Amino acid sequence: MTSRKSPQQRSQPAIAQITKLGQSGQFAEAIALCQATLQQDPNSPPILHLLGLALLQSGQPQQALAVLQQAIALAPEVPEFQNHLGVVLCQLGQWEAGIKAYQRAIALAPNAIDTRFNLGLALQKQQQFEAAIAEYQQVIELNPRYAAAHYQQGNCWQQLGRWQRAIAAYHIALECQSPYPEAQYNLGVAFYALGDREAAQRCYDQALRDRPQYVEALNALGTLLHDRGQARAAIEQYQQVLRLQPNYVPALFNLANVQQRLEQYDPAYETYHRILELDPHHPKALDGLVGIVRKTARWNELAGLESRLWQVVTERLALGTDVEVSPYSSLFMPLGAAQQRAIAERHATTLVRKLGDRLSLLDLGGSQPSPTDRIRLGYVSGDFRHHAVAQLMLRLFELHDRQQFEVFAYSLGPDDDSAYRQKLMADCDRFLDMRGQTLEAIAHQIRADGIQILIDLAGYTEHACPELFAFRPAPIQITYLGYPGTLGADYIDYIVTDLVVTPPPLAHTLTEQCLYLPYSYQINNNQQFRPDPSQTRQSLREQAGLPKDAVVFCCFNKLEKIEPTIFSIWMSILQQVPASVLWLLSSDPVIDDRVRAIASSHGIDPTRLYFAPRTSKEEHITRHRAADLFLDTRYYNAHTTASDALWAGLPLITPAGETFASRVAASLLYAVQLPQLVTETLQEYEDLAIYLATHSDELQQYQAHLDIHRLDLPLFDTPQTVRHLEQVYLLAWNHHCTGQPPTHLQVKLPSTNVSTPGSAPAVISQPSLLPTVNAETNLDENPGEPVSCQADEGFQHWLRLSGGAIAVTTYQAGKVLMVGWNGQQVTMLLRQFSKPMGMAVMGDRIALATQHEVVLFANAKPLAHDYLEQQPGRYDTLYLPRAAYYTGDLNIHDMSFGQGRLWMVNTRFSCLASLSTDYSFVPEWRPSFISDLAPEDRCHLNGLAMVGDRPKYVTALGETNEVGGWRENKAKGGIVIDVDTNEVIHRGLSMPHSPQWYEGALWVLNSGVGELCRIDVQKGDRTVICALPGFGRGLCFVGDYALMGLCQIRERHIFGGLPVQERFAQLLCGVAIVNIRTGDQVGLLKFDSGCRELYDVKFLPGMLRPTILNLDKPAVREAFTAPEVAYWLRPSNLIHDDPTMFG
Repeated sequence: MTSRKSPQQRSQPAIAQITKLGQSGQFAEAIALCQATLQQDPNSPPILHLLGLALLQSGQPQQALAVLQQAIALAPEVPEFQNHLGVVLCQLGQWEAGIKAYQRAIALAPNAIDTRFNLGLALQKQQQFEAAIAEYQQVIELNPRYAAAHYQQGNCWQQLGRWQRAIAAYHIALECQSPYPEAQYNLGVAFYALGDREAAQRCYDQALRDRPQYVEALNALGTLLHDRGQARAAIEQYQQVLRLQPNYVPALFNLANVQQRLEQYDPAYETYHRILELDPHHPKALDGLVGIVRKTARWNELAGLESRLWQVVTERLALGTDVEVSPYSSLFMPLGAAQQRAIAERHATTLVRKLGDRLSLLDLGGSQPSPTDRIRLGYVSGDFRHHAVAQLMLRLFELHDRQQFEVFAYSLGPDDDSAYRQKLMADCDRFLDMRGQTLEAIAHQIRADGIQILIDLAGYTEHACPELFAFRPAPIQITYLGYPGTLGADYIDYIVTDLVVTPPPLAHTLTEQCLYLPYSYQINNNQQFRPDPSQTRQSLREQAGLPKDAVVFCCFNKLEKIEPTIFSIWMSILQQVPASVLWLLSSDPVIDDRVRAIASSHGIDPTRLYFAPRTSKEEHITRHRAADLFLDTRYYNAHTTASDALWAGLPLITPAGETFASRVAASLLYAVQLPQLVTETLQEYEDLAIYLATHSDELQQYQAHLDIHRLDLPLFDTPQTVRHLEQVYLLAWNHHCTGQPPTHLQVKLPSTNVSTPGSAPAVISQPSLLPTVNAETNLDENPGEPVSCQADEGFQHWLRLSGGAIAVTTYQAGKVLMVGWNGQQVTMLLRQFSKPMGMAVMGDRIALATQHEVVLFANAKPLAHDYLEQQPGRYDTLYLPRAAYYTGDLNIHDMSFGQGRLWMVNTRFSCLASLSTDYSFVPEWRPSFISDLAPEDRCHLNGLAMVGDRPKYVTALGETNEVGGWRENKAKGGIVIDVDTNEVIHRGLSMPHSPQWYEGALWVLNSGVGELCRIDVQKGDRTVICALPGFGRGLCFVGDYALMGLCQIRERHIFGGLPVQERFAQLLCGVAIVNIRTGDQVGLLKFDSGCRELYDVKFLPGMLRPTILNLDKPAVREAFTAPEVAYWLRPSNLIHDDPTMFG
């Protein structure tokens, strides 16, 4: 009798056969045999296990998972089953479950080497590199010659940036196994990361000897060729890789980048598209393709690609992973400043992560020189060559004060042996060519040189090395000039900027603290080539092939700065200025034709577009003079290009944005005293271009301004800019020596206090910096008292950025004050009038109410430049009296232009009135409670608010019909009246003045309590915006700001007993600037003596340096204007029969 075999015994032959089939790759046969065996014994764990393996190896992981789980349910203590379950789970992307399966297997068999190795791989895949290294170490302790464990340890150390440990691990792996091409290749990667290119090449070469068609190593050799400047050889190398593996994305990406750098734009375009077909979310390929699309005017693709790119970037920012997009690329995109900062910060974090232990292992040693020594400046750049940055800073090293500073330069870029490089080398105390050196070597050199302030001039541009600064080779590290944006790095302490590029509300969009220069942050070379003024515009146009009689708009920015929106605005400008053309830089004949085709799609004759070829710097500067107006781009302005235009005498208009790169041209325009050419919206930009194109006289004045004052303008005062730079360096160094962390620092202009005798122009800065004019008779109650005043920093900053000037009347001092900005400081001209009160402004016209007449003035702009023969250009606006109406003493308060007439508040007769050539006035309206016209000031009607061009609201100090009846209840009897309905709509005000209709609401000065209020005329609600220590008189609005006149109280019989006197210990006289959104006072012009009461305040947009003449000035009789011409007919000119002519 024979014994029966158990199921396990019966399955043994099948197990052996299945194993043999699997080892020979016959997975289908193995699966079939497993299934047949299971029909006889469905619950055989070994057969289920083998079936799971066969399914996995045949590409059926999901089915394998179910079978292995069934096997484990039957035999949970078999470690091999748990190990292979881990393999299947990881292959399905279920990493956490896979790791737990491996850990269960190890608990069952602690010395299972393969299971521990698999666990290390899973942990490594999950970026748990430290844990993976520990697991590989367990493997190595069990088998010290397990080469793959050493190799994977090296890969983990590489991911952690622990390059020396990675190198050691790869060396051991190669000792344990040879050949080992993967270890050899990654050893080369580690050497490359450390900057040792020669060692890297040796490793790549050895890997290729071990495996001749190793695509990763072939690709890496291409990178080395590219690094050495052998771009075409690199292309051949990448193409060799792609012949072996056509869809190898790293080689495709490297190939596309080199093609783009060589300006092989069409091939690069195709290569990037090929990458995105393989990997649609490849951020670097998207970034590269967007760049190509910009450079080749394929604008129909731009918006979609930018949207895709930003979506990828946003996802990566949210996940905390590397964005893999260059911060430099973000400057061209329609992004806000905060978004650009986020990209820069993540990029800087990535750079530091990749440096890894290089930072901690480097011991720079050494000590810094004593603070009493000359400060050592170190400038780092890859652009000490024929490059825009070198052109701008060419005189910087030369002009540094060697009594205070030593100048070192560290060059990271190519030596082109240009004149630029030769001069920069000669002007340094020490010039070091560090190209090809490791970061550690450069950092050691900088520390050994004792550099105290290290300045990066390249940022994230080509040949830059911002990660060098992560080694902290100097105590103070600054970014300046070469990169228009934040570096987003905590190892950069400061950024050099100015208040136009980075106004304080935008400072938070930079990670650096701001070093503010007083004018533009941009340095220029004031000894560069100057165009020959004898070359006429006509001859230059003939040379350039431009039409002689057309308005020539130009933009010499690179094509990548031009985007569809700004181009469409340019086409609209051309449509509205028919006799005009657009002149651009030529890129390539095919690309030029593409731009012409886009113009044609906008309805513009493509022959109206002209393209300037590349030429020498001198010829380029000269040809600017053939154009009339430079049209700037918006996301990335003209920078060096804008300075070139302004230096050549070509005016430029720019749309200022929010980002650093989009505000640079505005800074340059402020620094050449042309802020009126800065626009805030694209509509303003378009309107201004059309206006200037159709007002050639104004355009010619701007051109003349640039030509005549070129070397006097702050932008081109190179020695002054260097002094200001040195001042911020000193501020930063002195602050560092206190032990405090970096903070915003600003170079301040000289003292802001000045006293001016009589009516001489008051300068809110050093009086010696401006010329004087003849003093006039002072008619106030203290003729000998000089007017002294001071403007705080907030006022100076606001006025500088406002693009206009302020007119103020003071009836008590008998003066009209013109407060302006001359490009360097606040100025104030005082002109004598008899009791000047209300003003009305409309375009170039001003009406002024004085004691006995209303005088109408017009701006004779063509004559302004030469009003002062010895100081041409002192003024840009000249208000000449054109008519005077002798009204008698009507005590006229507010005035406004509207409905074709001048409306006046006739306080003496308690009515609104208009002017007449036959009468003192013509009454137009009076309050319903005023019974008749009588010169009795019954309610002290004073203020007028226009809605549109119609009088709508008036203020009065009382609701009485008696002579002076308003005085009794002046502290709270003030009212607002609706002119249309003649009804009182608001009561309870304290001596209200200066009502204004703005942003759909009524604003009024509640003067007796010192408040600026907003009144809801529908509900009657009154909101207090702010309270200031002064009796309010004079109010106007500019954007988010109110200009509010403040007075002391002089006439106690009229003003005594008001709440404002009890509310504030001391009242002041001046003009306050108030942010109407927050109620904060942001600036103050304060009078210390000679002026205690103001009446009206008006803003004069676009007029920076105005003057106004009264009838006593002899110049009034020497000035002649007509619609087409303007003349100065002065005695000095008459003698030579040579009147100065404009027009």
